Amino acid sequence: MPQPLTPEEREHLARNLRLVLGLLLPALAAGSLITWLLGSRAAIAVAVATLPMFLLWRLPRRGRVYTASFVLPPALLALATWLLVQGSGLQDIAVLLYPVILLVAALLLERRPFVLLTVLALLSLGFVAWGQARGFVRLADEAARPRILANFLLAALMLCVAAAMVHLLAEDLRVSLRAARRSEERYRLISEVTSDYTFSSVVDAAGRVRQDWVAGAFEKMTGYSFDEYMARGGWRTALHPDDHAQDDRDLETLKAHRPVVTEVRTITRSGDVRWVRVYGHPVWNEAENRLAGIYGAVKDVTEAKQAEAEREALIRELAAKNAELERFTYTASHDLKSPLVTVRGFLAFLERDALEGNHEQLREGIRRIERATERMARLVDELLALSRVGRLVGPARPTPFGELAEEAASLVAGRIEQRGARVRIADDLPVVWGDRSRLVQVVQNLLDNAVKFMGDQKDPVIEIGVRRQGAEPVLFVRDNGAGIAAGDQERVFGLFDKLDPEGEGAGVGLALVKRIVELHGGRIWVESEGPGRGSAFCFTLPPAPAAP
Repeated sequence: MPQPLTPEEREHLARNLRLVLGLLLPALAAGSLITWLLGSRAAIAVAVATLPMFLLWRLPRRGRVYTASFVLPPALLALATWLLVQGSGLQDIAVLLYPVILLVAALLLERRPFVLLTVLALLSLGFVAWGQARGFVRLADEAARPRILANFLLAALMLCVAAAMVHLLAEDLRVSLRAARRSEERYRLISEVTSDYTFSSVVDAAGRVRQDWVAGAFEKMTGYSFDEYMARGGWRTALHPDDHAQDDRDLETLKAHRPVVTEVRTITRSGDVRWVRVYGHPVWNEAENRLAGIYGAVKDVTEAKQAEAEREALIRELAAKNAELERFTYTASHDLKSPLVTVRGFLAFLERDALEGNHEQLREGIRRIERATERMARLVDELLALSRVGRLVGPARPTPFGELAEEAASLVAGRIEQRGARVRIADDLPVVWGDRSRLVQVVQNLLDNAVKFMGDQKDPVIEIGVRRQGAEPVLFVRDNGAGIAAGDQERVFGLFDKLDPEGEGAGVGLALVKRIVELHGGRIWVESEGPGRGSAFCFTLPPAPAAP
């Protein structure tokens, strides 16, 4: 059984069939007309033989390429044999058809069927020679009868030489085509692995660019076939709008007869935005001294760009953490050392006061030591809370933000009542997605901060609400307290950054809030019109995912 044809082999065979039949059909038609004009009996045979050739012409169009390639050479051999029998045998001009038939067979058949057809051609010549010897195939000249065997041997020798020559030529052609197909397949596989494609573009005299062809992983990268891509408008239409200016600059560079290497974004069929690196080389028209074309390659570098962005983000994060660690080291050593110095100093006074019986001074020293140790304990607790904020306590889940606000308000109710503040919680707060206990910490710290910095406000009010910023809900905790100067609004979230050095706390609360919000994928900032005008701490949180 023959091996299945690859698409390339099938197309090559079909092309050969079309070539042979395209030459053969007009030749048969002309032969039929000539033999009819000459009054030859072969005219009818040639005319009849034309009909099956028309049928063979239709077989490749129906996908029957292999069948047509096997049927055509034997059919031609049968026609040539019949013409010899009807004509003058080995002396007939139809003998010249045999080398032509072998050439056709070499183009269409593999080695074994070709050898079989050559044997059949030799048998056909032998049959004609035997017929001439027996008398049922006529001789053009009776004087040639003694030379029938010699004529046969000469014809057979010429046929074998012709068969060998056309077979060698055909094999050489097949080998070349197979080397070319392997190279093409190798290039295709390499292109797909490296996510590259090559291209060629034509530039007309007006400077308009039109892509001519592409090769490689084009469809894999863009999602389009080349015809679909060009029908949509080609390269420029698929280019990200923000990169049109860069593309214009690159074209000007090419028009200056210089190559370009550039990185831009393209939009795929699925709507994804992919980064590509383009290598473009100018094709120069020396006669007109202008850019006539561009050839080059396009490489998908999206993953590399993402890795680079992640690396830069990590570097920035590490730099921020390093700076934070330096501040932490300085502040922790300073703030922890200060209570220790206080305790050490008053221990000596306690001993003296105890010996002297100065009970009032003794009690005051003990109170100072207690305050120092309380400050140290509070600082340690806040630092411990900050160190733990890098991980979530519980799983993320949908939670109505109104419930979080109510719980946080209850936790700081004593401080709120002590200051005489009112807390207003909006009714239209959204459902958010996150760790409930950590989000309660956010609101609790913001409420505590608002109460702490109310200043001399006679009617302190704290508002918990939401506003829309485009499609994104922005949550806020707003107060009418002391407010924050524009130059200090970034500082408030820094670790140990206290606007009031004498105020309570260690400057950890807002840094903790910022970390929790960012851990949830949100962002936080402060809005204030200045001192005495109140503050609003605004932040975003991811919405609860839609139910399936």
